[in-house]
Amino acid sequence: MNVALRTALALYPARYRRDRGAELAEVFADTTAGSGRLATAREALDLAAYGLRLRTGLTDIALPGRLLAAAAPLLVGALLGLAVLPGVGDWREYTLTRAARSGTDLPWPRLVENIAVLGLAVIPLLLVAAAALGAWRAVRLLGAVVALLGAVRIGYAALSLPPSGVWSGWFFAYETTALVPYLLGGLMLAVAPARPADSHGRTDRLLIVAGAAAGFAVTRAQGGYDTRNLMDGWWPVALLLLPLLLVLFAARDRLLPAALGLAVLPLTAGFSLFSLWEQLGGVWRAAPWAVGTATALLLGYRLLGSVRPTRRQTASLAG
Repeated sequence: MNVALRTALALYPARYRRDRGAELAEVFADTTAGSGRLATAREALDLAAYGLRLRTGLTDIALPGRLLAAAAPLLVGALLGLAVLPGVGDWREYTLTRAARSGTDLPWPRLVENIAVLGLAVIPLLLVAAAALGAWRAVRLLGAVVALLGAVRIGYAALSLPPSGVWSGWFFAYETTALVPYLLGGLMLAVAPARPADSHGRTDRLLIVAGAAAGFAVTRAQGGYDTRNLMDGWWPVALLLLPLLLVLFAARDRLLPAALGLAVLPLTAGFSLFSLWEQLGGVWRAAPWAVGTATALLLGYRLLGSVRPTRRQTASLAG
């Protein structure tokens, strides 16, 4: 057994490796017989990737994987609904306009930042086109690009911080929260399993439209990530808890409402937490509320999962 195969198999759950390790090794040997190093490395990477999916539950038969697959078209639409629209008082409009007018005669960090800004404006349109055509492999690839561009912009924001100043950390946290939807949303699309074979293109397109409407609605509710519209009162609580409560439907295998909550959550979580951090006066004051809420949600999920269906519900499902 070569090093590449041993490394790939090490990523599989121990029980799966014991039961099917020999079979996987035999298939790997047959597939790579007479192949070059590049082809062997590609097969090893594919084998390792599936091992990671098994270990994390992101297969098309495990609940997390099925939930991500169900959320994919909604999330594609939500990232489109997050787009910057001119004239709505969103500071991101200034950033996008500046990047479009700056040209290429710039220092390379600023040039990379501008490319990332423009890319995050264009790629959501490509995501919608790929998802509407059922090209989910392209959607996963574009999702990885979205996450990468979001990470690039966060890195640029960190490098651009002034060496000192009371507001430097505040502005970095604020800009980062506006990029969390791209970072988390792109990662979720990149790791989502393929859509079920029996999924219909028309249904997926309707889900994309629904996701776009939801994404636009929550972005407008948040004031378009504008400092003049930082949320006060119960708005950040509502925009954080409502998606989380929808995700709890997954405990009852109700994937559609859970998928909607999961698709909207990357758009609301960061900015809601940022607004709550401001209202409560810092991380340490917000921590007890965060721990209590997380505990209550976890208990609620377990209680929902432990409730057995009634005899009437079982009969209706069977018949």
